[in-house]
Amino acid sequence: MKKTHKIIAVIVAGMLIVGLSIYSIVLNDQKNSLKNQLAAFYQKSFEELMTDMMSLETKLYKLEAASSINQHTMLLMDVWRQAGDTESSIAALPVSYISTSPLTQFMNRTGDYCRSLSKKLAQGEEITKEDMEQIRSLAQSCGEISQNLDEMWKQGYPGEAGFSKDVFMTEGQDTTEGNLDFSNQEYPRLQYDGPFSESTEDKKPQGLGKEEVTIEQAKEAAAKFLEVEIGALTDDSEQNGNIACFGFTGETDGTAFSIYITKEGGQVLWYMSHTDTGITAIPTDEKYESLTKVAQNYLRDKGYGDTEPSYAQFYGGMAVINLAVLQDDVVLYPDLIKVWVDIAKGEAVGIDTNNYLMSHKKRSLKKPELSELQAKKNIHSDIEVENVRLALIPMESGAEILCYEFTGKINDNDFIIYINADTGVEEDILMIKHTNEGTLVM
Repeated sequence: MKKTHKIIAVIVAGMLIVGLSIYSIVLNDQKNSLKNQLAAFYQKSFEELMTDMMSLETKLYKLEAASSINQHTMLLMDVWRQAGDTESSIAALPVSYISTSPLTQFMNRTGDYCRSLSKKLAQGEEITKEDMEQIRSLAQSCGEISQNLDEMWKQGYPGEAGFSKDVFMTEGQDTTEGNLDFSNQEYPRLQYDGPFSESTEDKKPQGLGKEEVTIEQAKEAAAKFLEVEIGALTDDSEQNGNIACFGFTGETDGTAFSIYITKEGGQVLWYMSHTDTGITAIPTDEKYESLTKVAQNYLRDKGYGDTEPSYAQFYGGMAVINLAVLQDDVVLYPDLIKVWVDIAKGEAVGIDTNNYLMSHKKRSLKKPELSELQAKKNIHSDIEVENVRLALIPMESGAEILCYEFTGKINDNDFIIYINADTGVEEDILMIKHTNEGTLVM
């Protein structure tokens, strides 16, 4: 009997060893498969960044050769959209925020500047010689960045390590060996009035709070936001720019992420989970509504309250949805937050609160002097109004104006008209464009 028990025990032990070995092999195969998928995703994102920068350079130089208002307008809006695509390519790479934020800011400024020029043309103004000189400067900078990326690629970037997160995240490496760093690149200074112009660089953030946090407190805030253990976070580079912050990296369920917490107030400035979807898809209206709800619920769960969507862009399997915070049912457009939503999974995987932290504060919103009906008399009679709400809009001067926001159609084109809620002045007109890149407001 004892001998039988021993035989059974040996057989069971052998089966257990074989089972564990098979499980180990399967686990290792899954791990290698995930690494290969991530490597392919990072390589694709890097190649898209190269293409985006080359395309931007070309379109900016084309502006010099264009002679008609139509061509200038089309090219300017193309640059604006392309700048958004480039930001997405940068965000898709697991690169330190401190290394890429100067390039992201440059992209913001380039797109915003070209959009402001298109508005000048729409108002009957001309592009000046000074404007063209600045456009040429932008093109040269894009060309330099494009050339640097191309040289890295030709020299075998990223080398034997391949496209892994270590190549991008490791500090102190020579760029020819893999680490991307755009902080030393020289960028042109643009003279214009806009939300990303140099004139706004001295603006103090409004939504941080007054308490300074230690790196340990920042790490606690990051862990709470991500709902992970503090041990899952690794200290990364600090940034001492307009919004100083602590950076942390980590990995959950095989997915790398980066998060930055402000030194003042301990707020989340930026978070990105480097997911690998490998899918580029334009969602249906129903799907877009679903993705928007995902973004809204995500912000509500994270303590930002109720929000309203502004516009969205779709690329790299992501929906980048811009949402504005609500106060007393008034849409606060200066307080925009970007949320990245994985289209295939329907999950929020990233957030950028820079605009929100720069502008957010408790406003004293007085009752409008005009009623909705009185304000409506100041829009074109042919516009079929579909929706109206109160909104606080930012002006290029830095002022904020309470307006009635009328959304409607004329000749099958969608428009948003902003009527000053006190004076009845038509403050702004925006056109909604539904393109393959997303729902854009122009």
